[in-house]
Amino acid sequence: MPRPRTIGRGTLVATVFLIALGGYTRGSGSGYGCEDLWPMCENGLLGGLLPRLDFHMIIEWAHRWVAALVGVLIIVTTISAWRSRPRNLRAVIPALSAVGAIVVEAWLGRMVVKGGLAADLVSLHLTVSVAIVALLALVMVADESPGVRSSQDAAWTWWIGIGAAGAYAVLLLGSLVHNLYVPGWPLVGDRVVPDLGNSHVALHWSHRLVAAIGLAYLVVLAIMNARRKRPRSEQLMVVVSLVAYALNVGLGAAHVFTKVTSGGLVAAHLLLSTVVCAALIVAAARSGGYANGSIGTDA
Repeated sequence: MPRPRTIGRGTLVATVFLIALGGYTRGSGSGYGCEDLWPMCENGLLGGLLPRLDFHMIIEWAHRWVAALVGVLIIVTTISAWRSRPRNLRAVIPALSAVGAIVVEAWLGRMVVKGGLAADLVSLHLTVSVAIVALLALVMVADESPGVRSSQDAAWTWWIGIGAAGAYAVLLLGSLVHNLYVPGWPLVGDRVVPDLGNSHVALHWSHRLVAAIGLAYLVVLAIMNARRKRPRSEQLMVVVSLVAYALNVGLGAAHVFTKVTSGGLVAAHLLLSTVVCAALIVAAARSGGYANGSIGTDA
């Protein structure tokens, strides 16, 4: 069986794609394409096992079956981690956690459909999805060759970890506002401080404020990253996160200018948000020595 890192990398990519597909499913209005039947499709072919030639049903059907495929890949990743010699608990534990999380995710997917696509359930669904990405990133890093770590790495790991947590917060705030159109960009309603008595406006304002702070933080992190002359793999992940984040700011503007009507923009926006989180988690794990027993070693 291939090494956990190899399978984990493929599973991680598939999971990120699934999140983007979920964004498109929601943004295109296909989230109720199979109506309230789950996991089959209402009035579909072969008793709902296959979709009819209906756009929204096909998209929702594809989303469900890609999710099932990702679930299988996560189980295979866990088996590979368990069978590795010697068994690497740094890969096994997050892999087993991902299996548990995918079960919760499937249940939440059912609740989203049965609950008529309630916004809070959709956001919770996304929360667990990105947590699975984080766990798979740990599986991938855990099977890498350990590097020598100095006592200064702990503080640097915290810097990157804070960036990852901030990117996660921006993503989740965005999930709450993605279909609530408020004119004006970068200012909400063309005002520095809009009417925060309106919950929709307050959410948009909070999302953009946190997003702006996050962009500034990543710029500072990238500068610090270059000055510290970190390992190339860490530097690359920080640069990837900054570039993806900056591009996503542009997509956020396009999202507003198109009045939140493009499913493709929703998918791309969510895809880049997930890439930012994943890149920072990988960078933090590598910086902290999360690889083959290297945690806690000093130079």
